[in-house]
Amino acid sequence: MLLLIQNVKVLGKIILRDGNRGHWLPFLEWMVTTSCDLACPGCDRFIDYNHNWTESYEDIDKNMSFWSKHLDPDNFTLIGGEPLLHPYIYDIIRSTRKHFDHATIEIYTNGLLFPKRPKLIELLLELGNAKISLTYHNQNPEIRDKIDRNIQKYIFKHYGFYQTAPNIWKYKDVTFETTDPTQGGWYDYRQNLNGILKPWTDNDPASSYAHCMANIYPIIYKNRLYKCPPISMVETHLAKSLQLDDNDWAPYLKYKGLGTDFKESDLEEFIDNIRKPHSICAMCPANPVLKKQEEAIVKHKVEKL
Repeated sequence: MLLLIQNVKVLGKIILRDGNRGHWLPFLEWMVTTSCDLACPGCDRFIDYNHNWTESYEDIDKNMSFWSKHLDPDNFTLIGGEPLLHPYIYDIIRSTRKHFDHATIEIYTNGLLFPKRPKLIELLLELGNAKISLTYHNQNPEIRDKIDRNIQKYIFKHYGFYQTAPNIWKYKDVTFETTDPTQGGWYDYRQNLNGILKPWTDNDPASSYAHCMANIYPIIYKNRLYKCPPISMVETHLAKSLQLDDNDWAPYLKYKGLGTDFKESDLEEFIDNIRKPHSICAMCPANPVLKKQEEAIVKHKVEKL
């Protein structure tokens, strides 16, 4: 498939764009922390199970330097957990622009920590080509009011954001977008049997891939490149829940993503397979059911956020 974005680019092939930037990707996510101030039931990264790993800024900068020589994303998402929990998030954003200088920088957040990061918009305006994606995960009026007040005070009050579409606003070269999974439902891709997380047994990876909402979002987690966010967290979660010896998970634990010692042919194969189902897709349901979004648990008192 050919796409025209500055130059013609072919998914799975190295294209020169202002020099050799490596393999083009439409999207790339980077997990900066698994800590979060919310615990959202059904989180596809298992963050609601209280994972609390954080990558150091020094490692992030060094690792970004490496991957920027091999990957060329149009949209680069800093994600968690809650990325604004990272104490060096401003430095991380600057490093993202330094290493992925033409990519749109996206911050994926729940908005509760805007008061702790009051210079976020100024920084994004300085760097340009940036986006904040805010997702509501709670119908609790007190929490939603807190988020809405944060949006008004730290996004709209001091900047000239204007609405361009439903739930999308823009000011200069920065976009602000909101989504609300509590309205309309939520696909829960996880299977919880008597309190134990298990892979699905539909054995239809093509259908699982077709129904997946994360099937075009490769992610870098602990300096390894994974096909999707859920598979990136499987080993971490199973280690925490003492399930590494669970035979049902054995086929998925074999998948390790790509480390920095990859062969070029391995990376080419990875890129070529992003838009294709993989055997690991079978860990998710072939026909997920739309469910009402359960209430996210706030881990801190509202007044302290």
